[in-house]
Amino acid sequence: MTSKSKTLDEIFIEARGEYNTALIDGDGYEACIYLGVKITKDNTSGEIKIYDPSKSVNYYVEVDRQTYLMFQKLGWRDACIEITLIKYSEKLERVKEGIAHELNNNQSPKRLRVLKETRQQLLNKYYKLIQKLNNEKSIQSTG
Repeated sequence: MTSKSKTLDEIFIEARGEYNTALIDGDGYEACIYLGVKITKDNTSGEIKIYDPSKSVNYYVEVDRQTYLMFQKLGWRDACIEITLIKYSEKLERVKEGIAHELNNNQSPKRLRVLKETRQQLLNKYYKLIQKLNNEKSIQSTG
């Protein structure tokens, strides 16, 4: 990929064309979601916004300026993967702290087992996304 920044229109077109992106158009807007990240385009104004289910999965929050810049640099797919990897890293850190707390304090075998299973699931998801990124990079470098 070139170092040229992409416009929001280009990112929106990328999102619409991405195989794994779910289209969720509504009345007066077009939208799609990939890995929990949502991009919308208002049919009247043409305004494009990107949303992320921040710390809560119950509602979407518009991303900050830095994240918009990341989308313009990396493109739709890679930026979504990057955001998801960051989330997984944060969750893994919380699980790690939970395991340490259980080992040092409560020592509940059931809680410890649940935390370890959660850690393994997150590591599997993290690894799968890393492979996706690496596969795409190797395809780009050979193509």
